[in-house]
Amino acid sequence: MTLRYLCVALLVAACSGDKKAGGVETPGAVIPANGSAGGGGKVAPDVDQRESRGAEHGVFSLVDNRLLAHAQYDGGLLIPAGSAGFAKYTRFRKAEVAWELRKERDGKKVAVIAGKSAAVRVPLTTEQAAGDTRIRMHHYAPAAGRMTLRINGKDLATVEQASGWSTSDTVVPAGNLRAGENEITLFASKGGLEVAWIQVGGASGPEGVQALYDAGANALVLDKGQSLAWYAMVPAKGTIVADVLGKGCKLRVEARPQSGKPIVATLSGKGSAAALDALGGAVARIELSVQGCDRGLVAKAELTVPGGAAVIKSGDKPKYIVFWIMDSLRADRISTFVPGARPEVPSFDELAKTSAVFVKAYVQGNESRVSHASIWSSLYPVRHNMLSSTAKLADKWFTLDEAMKKAKLFTSGVSGNGYIVQKWGFGDDWDRYSNHIHEGGGLSGEAIYLKALKSVEDKLETPWFLYVGTIDTHVSWRAKDPWMSRYSGDYNGKFKTVASGADMGKVASGKLKISDSDKDHIRAIYDSNVSYQDDLLRQLFEKLDEWKIRDQTMVVITADHGDEQWEVGRVGHGGSLRESLVHVPLLIYYPPLFPTGKIADGVETIDILPTLADVMGVPADKEWQGESLVPLANGVGAGYPRMMMSSQYEGAHAVRMGPWKLRVAGGAKPQLFNLEDNPNETKDVVDDEYVARRFLDDPLWLLRVNNDAWRKSRWGNPSNVTPQFAADMGE
Repeated sequence: MTLRYLCVALLVAACSGDKKAGGVETPGAVIPANGSAGGGGKVAPDVDQRESRGAEHGVFSLVDNRLLAHAQYDGGLLIPAGSAGFAKYTRFRKAEVAWELRKERDGKKVAVIAGKSAAVRVPLTTEQAAGDTRIRMHHYAPAAGRMTLRINGKDLATVEQASGWSTSDTVVPAGNLRAGENEITLFASKGGLEVAWIQVGGASGPEGVQALYDAGANALVLDKGQSLAWYAMVPAKGTIVADVLGKGCKLRVEARPQSGKPIVATLSGKGSAAALDALGGAVARIELSVQGCDRGLVAKAELTVPGGAAVIKSGDKPKYIVFWIMDSLRADRISTFVPGARPEVPSFDELAKTSAVFVKAYVQGNESRVSHASIWSSLYPVRHNMLSSTAKLADKWFTLDEAMKKAKLFTSGVSGNGYIVQKWGFGDDWDRYSNHIHEGGGLSGEAIYLKALKSVEDKLETPWFLYVGTIDTHVSWRAKDPWMSRYSGDYNGKFKTVASGADMGKVASGKLKISDSDKDHIRAIYDSNVSYQDDLLRQLFEKLDEWKIRDQTMVVITADHGDEQWEVGRVGHGGSLRESLVHVPLLIYYPPLFPTGKIADGVETIDILPTLADVMGVPADKEWQGESLVPLANGVGAGYPRMMMSSQYEGAHAVRMGPWKLRVAGGAKPQLFNLEDNPNETKDVVDDEYVARRFLDDPLWLLRVNNDAWRKSRWGNPSNVTPQFAADMGE
């Protein structure tokens, strides 16, 4: 039996919730094998208990996601630095590499400090942070020197360091570590320090990095005294299920939220399960350990929900496609996506009755150039690198227009965004293309819409792809009737009918001061354009009906970004990663392949191009980083939060999973928000909700470290990876 180093991913035992919080532990409801209310008695070890329960399916595999897990050894937190999972303890800025990961020295896997200093950020439980403890580290130094250990900004100790391999052991007095996140910084006078493992706390250290995965059995390996912990969101009506293998072995499961009572249960045999529904919707630290044996194997460990697995709906591909980007359209201005929005959008509301509505969609850039480049190429900004004002989307990428030509579609596009032209790399495979800014055409949505329809009306016997790029919700904002009178009362100020781009630029820079009534009126102008574009959507479907092609047409509607409107004093886009900028609408209409419904799982606009290609039977390009949304729209892979990420020129990033959002910028302290409680992102809870923070941190840094190579079609979403991810990492 071959043991593979899962240590790779299994880093410091996670910063769980406070064991003192919530009082007495709540025993988990171990689901009886025979389904009876009183418990099923003893079950033969070779009987799969799944067969006695109703239909269920997994939504999060703890085995596949082992590189998201945190390892504990002998009461201490173990960080296997040579593992790919070490990524989740690292942080770096745009052009800064502190650690060189997945290296090897003398047969040992190591991480190498790129310069003379580097830090790890590790989560600790209340128990792990309490009292005096020790930090032990096994490392290789290319030359003798000194090493200084800094804990949470305070220099703790400096030790002499011999050349070659050694193990340092430093006492950490009480009060230097804390429950939640801790920063451990290493300073090596000679540089080039190579680290095999770090242990925080514990009575003793490992002889070497422990093997925590058995590839032959596709199972986690847990020895007595070891445990693994994941920061995960417990699904509604969720259970944890596992095969517990090994004579006399039982599996202790502890699901501990940030506050409140934990659930503790003991599983044994094949397919045993414990109900976690009392924590449904909450983020918890889920820890596994074995009892009654020296070593156990844990296979098929997963979070499940009731019901059978979904299947993908089959249907004919569309003959026609309309892809509409409504520039600068915020999701929270459309009640279809965020209930309670002011603008009247009857067309969106009606269309939602027969469409797949992705209520949580993120753009990958916070302004037009970067975001369009990601949509066009299905690449994260770090990959397409269209970040500077002079950068062009490289010809080497297989882009939207090329994919639609490969699908044998006549391609036509009409845009009002001045950047979306061949000069900036946005395609040379158009059969017809018009940019109204460069060609002196009208910039109203109606002018662009009519030009777009005219470009394909003589091709109704030919399959076509039509791109429409309207800019009414992009500055300059011009009041649209009849909606304006309904959204704004009496106003006689400077911006009665127009809020120009020049004026908004002056407002953004502070050169032009405006009143609160000015701001309210400008928001009303913006909202009138939301309703105006909604009315154009009505006209589109009336035209499709007139042409008798509605049933053969797929319509995709989204935006390239939103706009800030003084939520925290700013106006415009490009200046932050707030929801008003990065959360955009995404709706797909094509009933033969996309069932009606609202999809709560997070998606990204880099997923649009692979979706279009999938629908048209075009093989996915090997460079694309997004994935087709056809499976998710049909419920396949749904049920567990998917991480969405947006970049601000690669200097800052924001990620969201479910209601939780984390913003990170350079070396600044991260910010964490619960968007259900605080949709305007004004209350930072990063110090109070460290379980939720680590829930986001772990997949974020797995992605960031591997961002250039990540392909969702192969590795899945960073929050819930496929088996291929750990396999490709050699773990």
